[in-house]
Amino acid sequence: MGRWWEHGRLTRRDFLKGLGLAVGLVLVEPRLLRAEAARETVEGLVFHDADGDGLYGSSDEGIAGVLVSDGTNIVQTDGSGRFALELGNDRGIVFITTPSGWQMPRFYRHITPETSSLEFPLQPGPAPTEFTFIQVTDIHIMPQAVPAVEQFVEMADKLRPDFVISTGDLVMDVCYFTKQADTREEVDGAFDIYRGALAGLEAPLLEVIGNHDCACALSRSLPEYYKGEYQELYGPLWYSFDYGEWHFIVLDANAPQPPPNDWLTEEELAWLGRELAFQPQDRPILLFSHQPLFFCHNYEKLLKIVEGYNVEVALSGHEHATYTRVAGLTNIVTGALSGRWWGHDGIHWNGGNLDGSPQGFRVCRIEGEQFSSKYVSMRS
Repeated sequence: MGRWWEHGRLTRRDFLKGLGLAVGLVLVEPRLLRAEAARETVEGLVFHDADGDGLYGSSDEGIAGVLVSDGTNIVQTDGSGRFALELGNDRGIVFITTPSGWQMPRFYRHITPETSSLEFPLQPGPAPTEFTFIQVTDIHIMPQAVPAVEQFVEMADKLRPDFVISTGDLVMDVCYFTKQADTREEVDGAFDIYRGALAGLEAPLLEVIGNHDCACALSRSLPEYYKGEYQELYGPLWYSFDYGEWHFIVLDANAPQPPPNDWLTEEELAWLGRELAFQPQDRPILLFSHQPLFFCHNYEKLLKIVEGYNVEVALSGHEHATYTRVAGLTNIVTGALSGRWWGHDGIHWNGGNLDGSPQGFRVCRIEGEQFSSKYVSMRS
């Protein structure tokens, strides 16, 4: 596998946060995606798609007990797989917590005032007690980095992980530096490069929003402004899924308005509390975010919410370094695939991380209720 690295402590603070101030303290609430989707309740069905056609038919059966949410409110499907969800926000996205043993191509749906009902077709999937997944972070894709990212894809495919999660800063920038990202087409183009570079991944790919993924350069009059474009492309800003015996929770650690500094919103934390109420207290839980959670405003509130639950570890990136810090929770910060891409010689994509660890990614192993991980170098 090549050279493995593990953590050394680092206290680097907010190089990128300082740059975020250049965006300006825009003290207005950004327009949320699909704000025109003003409705009170949405109904739908989660079902076993036995014939694989994506449509509910006579041979299909509803799946009971699946969590359905809009990022504010949460309900469970009834015995026939049906739900009625009262909407608590105007983002216009409804998603499910994909249960262990089931899989689907897309776990969320965008809704409009014309949406009459929602269907979530699931098919049987694995529910292993032992499995591997990869966390890759801070890819910061740019055209000249595509060959290196494709090299990562080749390395990942050889490891045969059950899934890959990309924990933020997917693109080089649509907020701070890229003057070319002030139109919807240019922002789309940045994410197109990311999707193309990772298209060869054989395992399912999940995303987490990073500060560089917030389209601050767009006009505030556009619904795609700030976090809107990310939601259009990747769905909810926070969500959860089950795999094996574990419960996984993705969090958005960006401020509710620009600049996208380290922040856990009150709405998100309220959702987290409701979400955890559905979980057995001894069930192992893993958290994902872009920014380390212990940096975030409202971290103490998060600690109170998760108290009493079996949160094993919180995985993040953002720092372009590789280390572990125990601060109420065990926080593991993973080094950037892009390394230290900034410097006096201009933006590139060929330097190690700030702490001397190489460009790389984290391979995580679950064995029963035990979690372990190692950081592997791209230079192997």
